[in-house]
Amino acid sequence: MPISTVIHLIPPEDVKLRPTMGHHAHAAFLSLLRMSNPEKAAEIHATSKQKPFTVSPLIGDGERRGKFLHIRAGTECWLRFTFLDDALFVHFGSAFLTQDFPSIRLGGATFQLSRLVASGTETKDWSGAKIYEDLIESADTEARMRVRFYSPTAFRELSPRGQKTRNEPTIDLVRCYQSWVNKWNAFAPMQIDKQPLLDFVARHAGLTVVKSKSRMLDFGKHKAIGFVGGCAYQFFAERQSEGKGNTEMLRLANLLADFAFYCGTGYKTTMGMGQTRRQESRSQD
Repeated sequence: MPISTVIHLIPPEDVKLRPTMGHHAHAAFLSLLRMSNPEKAAEIHATSKQKPFTVSPLIGDGERRGKFLHIRAGTECWLRFTFLDDALFVHFGSAFLTQDFPSIRLGGATFQLSRLVASGTETKDWSGAKIYEDLIESADTEARMRVRFYSPTAFRELSPRGQKTRNEPTIDLVRCYQSWVNKWNAFAPMQIDKQPLLDFVARHAGLTVVKSKSRMLDFGKHKAIGFVGGCAYQFFAERQSEGKGNTEMLRLANLLADFAFYCGTGYKTTMGMGQTRRQESRSQD
C-alpha cells in the first residue's frame, strides 16, 4: 500500500544548513528505521534494486544568507517520506513507539521530532495512503493531465554500454512514465506491460504547457541539476486508432500519474529529488 507521511520537526536551537538537504534527510530516514529494525535499515541501504521509499528535502521557513539557510529555534519544519511497501512503514513507524519523539540530525543540526502525520487532512494534504487496488479502481480516462515537480527532477542518461553518464534535466513524458511504471511494477500486485504503455505515450501524448526552470542540488561530494515547475499534457484523440485498447491505455496513464504522488519521478528520489504530484487539469499555475 503506498503511504505518504509528513514528519514535523523543530530545532531546539538556531541552526545553519545548506538549503539542499536531501542526502541528509535520506540519512535521517535510515537512522529512524534503524531505531526499530537495524537489519531492515541495512537491507534497504544496501539494495541496488528499486527502493521502496522516497524522501523530500527539508521544508520550513528560514533566512537565506549566502550558501546557507538559517532557521530559528522553535520553527516548525517538516520532511515527507513515502512508502511503496506498507511493511516498511510498519518498521519505520515503530521508531515513534519505542522512543518518545526521537531526535534526528540533518547534517550538523539536531531537530526534535514532534509528530508523524499519515492522513491526508493536514500539511496541505501531502500525507495520505491508498491501497494499490483502490488506485487501480479509481483511475480515470482523462486525456488532459497536469503534473507538478516540487523538487529538482532529472533523468539519468546512459551510454550505449549502460554506463552512467549525465543527468537530463528536461521534462520528457516518456521518461516520466518509464520512471513511474518501473516503480509500479517493482511494488504493486498488478503488473503493467511496460513497452506498450511507453509506445502509447510516445505516439499519442504531447506537452501543451511547460513552466519549468533548472535548479542545482548540492550533495556535498557532487552536484546535480534538475527541473522544477509544472507541465500540462494531452493524449490527442486524432492520433488514436484502436478505440477500446486506447481507453485502457488512457486508464493506465491516469493511474501512473496518480501514483507519482507516492513514487516520485526520475533520479535520486530517495535523496530529495523528484517530488511530484498530479494537479487539477483546468489551470496551470
